Amino acid sequence: MLQFLRFDASQVDRSEFRIVSGTDAFKFFAKRVMYFILLVYSTFFLAVAIPFQYTYFIGGFVVVIFLVRLINHLIKFSKFKDGKIIIDREGVEIFFKDDSVKISADNITYLEVNLFGNLVVREKYNKIGFPLMLIDKGKRPQLLSLFQDMAPKRTAVYKKIWDFIDAVFVAFLLAMHIRQFIIQAYFIPTGSMEDTLQIGDHLLVEKITLGPSIPRMIGMDDKVHLDFLGIRTVQRGDIVIFRPPHEKEKDFIKRCIAVAGDDFSIRDGYVYVNGKKKDESYIKGFTDYSGFGDKKIEGKIPEGHIVVLGDNRQNSYDSRGFGYLPIKRIKGKAFILYWNTKQIMNFDFSRFGLIR
Repeated sequence: MLQFLRFDASQVDRSEFRIVSGTDAFKFFAKRVMYFILLVYSTFFLAVAIPFQYTYFIGGFVVVIFLVRLINHLIKFSKFKDGKIIIDREGVEIFFKDDSVKISADNITYLEVNLFGNLVVREKYNKIGFPLMLIDKGKRPQLLSLFQDMAPKRTAVYKKIWDFIDAVFVAFLLAMHIRQFIIQAYFIPTGSMEDTLQIGDHLLVEKITLGPSIPRMIGMDDKVHLDFLGIRTVQRGDIVIFRPPHEKEKDFIKRCIAVAGDDFSIRDGYVYVNGKKKDESYIKGFTDYSGFGDKKIEGKIPEGHIVVLGDNRQNSYDSRGFGYLPIKRIKGKAFILYWNTKQIMNFDFSRFGLIR
């Protein structure tokens, strides 16, 4: 934060502030290295979690600024190791690693806190910087209180802006992680799952039951499905959100009909699993391969795959078209139906609740 200060000898009591050292110095730099890693990760994560083309540019800009600040702290720590600053009515004395400088109160024009976290003491034809960030965090306000703020209202505004940006960034990052790993809202634009799900339905998809997925970021060949963090594997009857093998951007929602190891077939308008006709009271229409050409999925389902079909069988593009669905492409399980504007306007709440 940029802040301008005035030295007033009449209001100064002798005070001494030392540079962090030992364990405190290690904690200081370890924390900032962790922040840097978090910023880099957040840039990559947000770039794949939200469809905004300038995410890498904005994130990269923030990362560069933080890296420059970190390098500045390292240089200053090397220069001021075991150093300190003494402030009294006669002026300011700064102790470096192997030297010291005394700035008389009469020669101080003003002081400033710059964007690198340094306290700069300005004379008429010279300036001396001291690494404010390298003293104990709890003592920084005490040091600054020894001087008179030349623009207290502006400082207060800067602080509020910074606190707001910090809070918004943390909240946004947290929300994106919740969306990616825990729960996400979806909107139903087609009738492929009628009558279970209808056009205009808004629902929540939970990602805990089947295990979350780390999105594909730079350096990764594909996303990583953390199935070991899941409560169970996908089961017959689950309504799941996924991205088909042929799609790069569009998500689908269908019902799992058969899982790995099952013997699957479609005969006479019905689905057969392990030789038994499946009782599907939820479907609309009958099941066949009409409109899908000669491609058929018949026989034992391979490991790591499932068969998904839409409940509206004659108006659904599903496994009959794109084949077996790899489990790793599943994003989550439909959980709660919470909104349909048309039905709410008609005061119809009969369908809202858990999705089965």
